[in-house]
Amino acid sequence: MKKAKKILFLILCLVLVVFYWSLPDGKTRLIFCDVGQGDGVMLTRGTFQLLYDVGPKNGKMKKCIERQVPFWDRKIEVVIISHWDKDHSGGLEGINTSYKIDKLYSGSSDNEHNFSPEFLRAKDVLRSDWFSFEILSPEDNMVLEDDNEMSVVGVMRVGDKKILLTGDAPVAIEQKLVWRKILKERMDVLKVGHHGSDTGTSEELLDAVKPRVAIIGVGKNSYGHPSVIVLERLERWGVEVKRTDEDGNIVFKF
Repeated sequence: MKKAKKILFLILCLVLVVFYWSLPDGKTRLIFCDVGQGDGVMLTRGTFQLLYDVGPKNGKMKKCIERQVPFWDRKIEVVIISHWDKDHSGGLEGINTSYKIDKLYSGSSDNEHNFSPEFLRAKDVLRSDWFSFEILSPEDNMVLEDDNEMSVVGVMRVGDKKILLTGDAPVAIEQKLVWRKILKERMDVLKVGHHGSDTGTSEELLDAVKPRVAIIGVGKNSYGHPSVIVLERLERWGVEVKRTDEDGNIVFKF
């Protein structure tokens, strides 16, 4: 009997130690997850998580979450699907199975699954006392057949840092935001559109936002991503380039 009590006591101590070490450290982290050929971004602080895209259906986004979130935290406060291409939304079913999603947003309807997101439109702002996410596109009443053009584009602000998230928005959307002077301030981080495809990351965009760091979410693919044209363009502008296929999970701490 004494031996059984001793074993139970040791197990309890071990559980308490594991729980203590799993407690959040209070730091803010922005993680560009290595999800293969796709995009998955997570903003986390304490027990709050915001996801912007969740990668393809390969379980990699879920693993990225598990590495950053305490094992006992089974809730994701905000999920934003920039658009419903599978390399941006495919991981949602697996995440929804393991976590409770409080709020689900997108720029367009989900035509393949049973998710019913709330729509985000230009001038909408998601905010708390330590971050904000201002939506720049799509515009109100904007309905386009090309889902890439309906991508949720927005500026995330954490303290004095500014991060531009672009989904797969093409050059036409970039140029519209620049010409209308909606995009006119320098960004610390640019999430390169469409995995570095030459359909995005125009000269006009780089001239407007002059990013310090560019992040390319990309994996093994047959599309030629990232494009040599875009890589050379970023080099000409003196932008530091990080790629998930070469650097794995890319973490910024604030």
